[in-house]
Amino acid sequence: PLWFGRWPDGWGDVVRGVRPDEGCSAAAMIDAARLAWTVEQHRLEAVLGDWGGGEPRRVPVPRVVANVRSDTSAVLGVVGEGYEPLQNRAAFAFCDAITDSGEAHWLGAGETRGGARIHALMRLDREIRVGDVEGEDVLPLVCFRNGHDGGLAVTVSVAPFRLACLNGMMLPLDGAARTWKARHTANLDAKLADARRTLGIAWRYYDELEEIGGGLIREPMSAAEFEGFLAQLVPLPALPDPTRGGRAVRNAERVRE
Repeated sequence: PLWFGRWPDGWGDVVRGVRPDEGCSAAAMIDAARLAWTVEQHRLEAVLGDWGGGEPRRVPVPRVVANVRSDTSAVLGVVGEGYEPLQNRAAFAFCDAITDSGEAHWLGAGETRGGARIHALMRLDREIRVGDVEGEDVLPLVCFRNGHDGGLAVTVSVAPFRLACLNGMMLPLDGAARTWKARHTANLDAKLADARRTLGIAWRYYDELEEIGGGLIREPMSAAEFEGFLAQLVPLPALPDPTRGGRAVRNAERVRE
């Protein structure tokens, strides 16, 4: 069981949850989420058809290689020959420095795009209730992502999750970073310093979220003010389009509802 019982329908192949006692380290998380495979690199060839009816010719493709998943032999992406994959175990080891701080713990991990994208979820060990209002609890999550297709650098981002509607709250806040890149190094001191930096960034974001949310939730809004807000958010067409039978107006009204 996870923090809200189970993942929503359709998430079974995206996130695999683990109990806190099973996911206390990157190694345990890797095994529980079935991410113990590695990325291998293989050269590419172009297969050229032979108009004379003979065997097709195979010509090496220069300067690129294929990133291949070791357990399924699936091609995850094509990258430059100088690209060095960051293996799942090495990537998740960075998260150990975060959870070992005692300020966060693992929630789950998984893959998308057949393993081309890897992600993990951690939760900061703090409680957030916006404005101290019943039902306005927010889970302070931290999302770690890595790509094996050459299209995603190692990225860490805050991922506030509002329990009342099981929805994300990706709010851009002035002076508080929401997404940043993580450095990876074998040097232990540097890794711990980067983990402390990551925790500091995440903590500041959630401090700001609590403060701004607490102020906004106490701001009164009259029915007239809300109607004015809707008019700016979803403006009605000035004149119904006779060729469309007023469909644009009906669509806008439906969105407002």
